[in-house]
Amino acid sequence: IAWKSRQGANNAGVVTFHRLSDSKSKVMLQMEYDPEGFVEKVGDTAGAVSQRVLGDLERFKQYIESRGQETGSWRGTVK
Repeated sequence: IAWKSRQGANNAGVVTFHRLSDSKSKVMLQMEYDPEGFVEKVGDTAGAVSQRVLGDLERFKQYIESRGQETGSWRGTVK
């Protein structure tokens, strides 16, 4: 999954999912972020952005692992 912002703070990135075994996967995130304004720059310097991203990834991990199986949901593409 790849993205690039179209408005707001400049950011772009890619998330990749790697099958390690039948019961284990690895999720990798690469992200580029350009904070706007004084408050965002201070927050970025203090590590707030990195902590938010790590927290979001941990919550995603907990959500996926709590399901126990795939949903069989939509498998389309996004233009």
